[in-house]
Amino acid sequence: MRKLLNSELDRLSAEEFRAAEKTPLVLVLDNIRSLNNIGSIFRTADAFLVEKIFLCGITATPPHKDIHKTALGATESVAWEYRK
Repeated sequence: MRKLLNSELDRLSAEEFRAAEKTPLVLVLDNIRSLNNIGSIFRTADAFLVEKIFLCGITATPPHKDIHKTALGATESVAWEYRK
């Protein structure tokens, strides 16, 4: 089984994502140390059309190369905000 390319994933573009009806769900990431986990959560939020992600505490924020690597572009489509 081969790895799918981004173009083969049938993802919404960032503009289409912003215009799409969202799941009324907000995620709060508090003190998440793993950059890969943060990227994975962004990717999952993108798949489920989550309304917004709040990043809190020591949680790293985009843009960061390790988050970008696992998020596969979801940091551009999913709304997020950093709060202390």
